[in-house]
Amino acid sequence: MLASLLKIIRNRASEVSKFAIVGGVGYTVDVVTFNVLRSLLGVPALPAKVISLTMATSAAYLGNRRWTYRERLEAGTADARRQYLLFVGWSCGGMAIQIACLSVSRFVFGFDSLLADNISGNLIGMGFATAFRFWAYRTRVFRPPGETPAAKSLVTADQAPLREAA
Repeated sequence: MLASLLKIIRNRASEVSKFAIVGGVGYTVDVVTFNVLRSLLGVPALPAKVISLTMATSAAYLGNRRWTYRERLEAGTADARRQYLLFVGWSCGGMAIQIACLSVSRFVFGFDSLLADNISGNLIGMGFATAFRFWAYRTRVFRPPGETPAAKSLVTADQAPLREAA
């Protein structure tokens, strides 16, 4: 299993590297915003995390669309709107993972310090959410043009594979 995972990473090194850099920028936006809201503005942990993740998601969308997956873009603004909605939707799944980790830390284990919030939400939660987001963005949001549902529905009768008579 580890060997196959390493092979996949090698085959997608450029994509993974770009995704990691864009994610690093998003992560910085998330952590800095979260800590400013928590420590300087006194915003409670869960609302601060939702706000910081929303800002980070917008930054990550722009970076992934314009750099990581730019070769997969289709022409037209409708596609951009569709991709943005898909990106936000799948990002909410990642946000839910991070919020769940923060919630378990606070409400199950009773850890409510700023350090505990950062470890559970910005380290553990981010790790799980990053793996989920990579899969979702790659397979659901930034598909190559021929793999989109709209493109598959455009196959005409003469392009469809021939079936042999039984």
